[in-house]
Amino acid sequence: MDQLYCMRIFTRVVDQGSFAGAANELSVSRPTVTTAIAQLEKRVGVRLLHRTTRRLSLTDEGRGYYERCVRILDDIAEAEDSLSKTRTAARGRLRVSLPHSFSRLPFFPALPRFLKRHPELTLEVVMSDQAVNLVEEGIDCAARGVAIPDDATLVARRLVEARWTTVASPAYLSAHGTPKEISDLAKHNCIRFNSPSTGRIVEWQFQSLGRRIAYTPHGNVAVNALEAAASAALAGIGIAQVPDPLINNHVESGALKPLLIDLLAPAPDFCIVYPSNRYLTAKVRAFADFITEIYPVTGWWRQPPSKRGAKPRK
Repeated sequence: MDQLYCMRIFTRVVDQGSFAGAANELSVSRPTVTTAIAQLEKRVGVRLLHRTTRRLSLTDEGRGYYERCVRILDDIAEAEDSLSKTRTAARGRLRVSLPHSFSRLPFFPALPRFLKRHPELTLEVVMSDQAVNLVEEGIDCAARGVAIPDDATLVARRLVEARWTTVASPAYLSAHGTPKEISDLAKHNCIRFNSPSTGRIVEWQFQSLGRRIAYTPHGNVAVNALEAAASAALAGIGIAQVPDPLINNHVESGALKPLLIDLLAPAPDFCIVYPSNRYLTAKVRAFADFITEIYPVTGWWRQPPSKRGAKPRK
């Protein structure tokens, strides 16, 4: 049998956890699957699978070989897509890195819609707030809401334009008053964000007449994740400043109130990042479009004062 064909059968055996499952998925006979695995093991000179009557598992060598087979087969699929006139079908394995904040945002509730839309796609999600080496870790793309370093090996596609939004709960504002100017913040309990990389307090950002204004917050609570700062504000602890995609829903529901909205400063754009040695594949493009779809670009509180009206009805 052709080696690539044997590799395809091998990956399906691993994914299905059985020879019979792979045979059913590929519409081939069980003996065909058995022969393909035997030929592959003979060719590479090592046992790839532990086989018993009850259980099927990868050997240490088989685990590494499986990962390489998946990547090779994905590369072939991408090459075929690049030559196709209809590069619209998202198929194969898509391995993405997402920040932990996605577990508390609309991503997972909306994910069934994405998977139904692309039934030939298999999604692997790696949750991490740290920078990852996409090539070394076999990741197709990463969604990030931080400044992307100037790196010739990466391409960043902007998905959502964000602003730093200063927010507090209605209960906190009722008890402590609403700041009207930046200087008023000194009278309030501000939730500080300590950078995970430097450990230092991150200054709050404002913008007036095209000029950036930095403010060092003071308060009795510090966190090392921006979603935690949003949660603390929701709990009525104090005032927080976070990128607005993190609090869109809370502002629209009335759980948080945006403050100093005429002084919103640009935050790092929310981006999809992928290796520069790969073109924007159909599956990465589909995923990027999906993220854009569930994270609307603009919020009603970000409109110019002349156009800002009541909160839109749902």
